[in-house]
Amino acid sequence: MTSVFVPGPVAPEPVALLRSLAGAGFEVGPARSVERTLLDTFDGRLHAAGIRLELRTDAGTRLIVHDAGPATAWTPVGAMPSVAGDLPAGPLQDRLAPLLDVRALMPTIGVAARVSSAVRRDAEGKAEVAFAVHDQLKLASGDPIAGPWAIELESFEGYPKAARQAARLLSSLGLTRRDAGLLDAVAEDAGVDLRGFVDSPTVALEPSDGALDAFRRVLANLAATIEANWHGTVADVDTEFLHDLRVAVRRTRSLLSHGRGVLPAGERDHFGAEFRWLGTVTSPPRDMDVYLIEWPTYVASLDEASRRALAPVVDHLAHRRKAEHDTLIGHLGSDRYRALMTAWLAWLDAPLPGGPLPKRATKPLGAVVADRLVDAQDRLLTRGRAIGPATPAEELHELRKDAKRLRYLLECFGGMLPAALSKPFVQRLKALQANLGEHQDTEVHTAQLTAMAHELQDAPGVTTDTLVAIGRLTELFDRRRLAAREEFAARFADYDTKQTARSLAELLNAARP
Repeated sequence: MTSVFVPGPVAPEPVALLRSLAGAGFEVGPARSVERTLLDTFDGRLHAAGIRLELRTDAGTRLIVHDAGPATAWTPVGAMPSVAGDLPAGPLQDRLAPLLDVRALMPTIGVAARVSSAVRRDAEGKAEVAFAVHDQLKLASGDPIAGPWAIELESFEGYPKAARQAARLLSSLGLTRRDAGLLDAVAEDAGVDLRGFVDSPTVALEPSDGALDAFRRVLANLAATIEANWHGTVADVDTEFLHDLRVAVRRTRSLLSHGRGVLPAGERDHFGAEFRWLGTVTSPPRDMDVYLIEWPTYVASLDEASRRALAPVVDHLAHRRKAEHDTLIGHLGSDRYRALMTAWLAWLDAPLPGGPLPKRATKPLGAVVADRLVDAQDRLLTRGRAIGPATPAEELHELRKDAKRLRYLLECFGGMLPAALSKPFVQRLKALQANLGEHQDTEVHTAQLTAMAHELQDAPGVTTDTLVAIGRLTELFDRRRLAAREEFAARFADYDTKQTARSLAELLNAARP
């Protein structure tokens, strides 16, 4: 376990401090150049789990894992890992891979320093406690740090007394303990938030807030999410950047639709059309991402020979994914995208327009959202109750959109709704959405695989075995689609209940001021 101490006004310089430590029985080693980089995902998954993953370079390059436990674990590496698969196989990868999932590791804060170690040992030669004096401390970028040097105290399990004595010694020499590790302390001083980017559609709201002002605050939060994920999407850091960008776009489009009578009609129509364009151009690369991410699951029930025969399909998907992403880069770097976001952010940041406003612009937010929830629920129930065994699949797709619109309302305006009331309702809605999503996804995949079979018929490396395996996978998807369709009536019946109606009524009562 490590603790950080920083010099106060009367603390000695590092050279004098090391002499004091040597006089107190510590073995002082020679100074060496050290670079330390904290790694985490864009959304701070390791930080949220209480884990610090550090890349440290001195004589070699090591990955070091710190957590709330008394010890650290480390392993040598050749280079900075990017994704979970780059981590050394074994306990480290087993531990971190479930947390990282598809997210990439990124540097969050880095420092460079001249480091001298000082160790005190017991009569048997075992280390009781150690100091690492970081002199000439600076950010990896070369920028200076407020404190040019610091000491890291490392305590070892079984020697609590030695750790306490060492801490008292540093305090007596004029150093102050920081309630953080070295990299955490530097990040705090540099204004780097190690929690990462929090992708939440919810902002603080009150039912009595004016509707137009509240809508714009929620939309501004979604715009910040779009912009925050832009660079990672263009740079193709990991697939979650595009996913989160698309979700923010869909939520924006939904709120623009729900904003009739609240948002000025001109802006609502113009930006609605532009965000529809943005949703359209981001869809193809995301479809390819999902295909490749879920591919192992898709083919898990096939025999090994069929999975090998499908290798050309995976290559085809990867090439299509690259082409679609290259096209997306063009769209996200276009004048149209920049004009859209510049105008959108300017409108959201501008003072509320003067003159006549839409009729519901100044109404209490709670009353407006309550009415929109009623409308969205009525639309969903009306469409769902009309679906039978012979209803075209397109109606289930439209019902899925209705369910998304309702859920986006609950998510985006959740800041004014009690979680104890909204959570049970959302859980029922999510169960219905899972069935509708399974039906839609398998229907789309079935159609895509059929089309790919024709595209690949004469492609190099594609054999009869490949086409037969595509047929088997298509059959699997179609069986899943039929199963989801057969299950729909039961899933909708589970949602269309008096209990769901009561849950919604409680939400409406909480929303209306």
